[in-house]
Amino acid sequence: MTGYFGGFRRMRGTGGRFVLAALACLCLAGCGGSSEKYEIREAAIQKMEDGDYAGAVELFDQAIEKSDGFVGTFELDVLKYRAQAEYESGDYAAAAVTYDILRQADEERPEYLERLGILYALEGKADEAVQMYEKLAAADPDNQEAGRILLLAGQQLTRDGREDEAIALFQDAVNSGRESGAVYNQLALSEMEAGEYDRALEYIQRGLALQDDARRQLLYNQAAAYERKLAFSNALQSLMRYSQEFGSTPEVEKEIAFLGSRIQ
Repeated sequence: MTGYFGGFRRMRGTGGRFVLAALACLCLAGCGGSSEKYEIREAAIQKMEDGDYAGAVELFDQAIEKSDGFVGTFELDVLKYRAQAEYESGDYAAAAVTYDILRQADEERPEYLERLGILYALEGKADEAVQMYEKLAAADPDNQEAGRILLLAGQQLTRDGREDEAIALFQDAVNSGRESGAVYNQLALSEMEAGEYDRALEYIQRGLALQDDARRQLLYNQAAAYERKLAFSNALQSLMRYSQEFGSTPEVEKEIAFLGSRIQ
């Protein structure tokens, strides 16, 4: 197991939608119940390791049902495992519901906010993802997962056609000291979507100056930005530089040939 994604008991409502179990009747306590629930949990974990995530979720639900109505160490552990299974199965909405319950039952721990932010972004819920990012960044400016949520949320805003909001989000991150090649790359992509190619190229240059892991994406997008503004010679130079540093592919070679044909 490389990590947890977890949740609490859910009940199926009309239309197959999930509704939260009533948290008002739950309280934190020590573990209780028979040994059967531990055996069910182990069987569920084995199903996860075998890749049967749907089966694992069903067993985790059964383990919760064997509990005594309190949320203790065992229940929290099962919830985290269950959310991981939901995440691995691609059911991001269910995993988000589970983590939302976890943060109510076990405080707003950073790990819960981190996973919620990622899940919201993967679900396409940009606004909710931004809220999680802002909470995490305010509490700990150096939180690495906050940076990941920032990128995912900004990407979703751009996909939603909300380029101005994505740009504002990334600019605020830069102004707050969360500067990185990845952030500048996303700023550039948002500006390109808005048709602002010169601004995109400015952000790409700032990102390249940082010499970090985003260099590959920045160089490729630099070529794309130049091509979109019909600066074919510059685009060719950028793509040749990309090919020299990171290797070529049939697609890159095809693009290089196209750009060469436009400047002859």
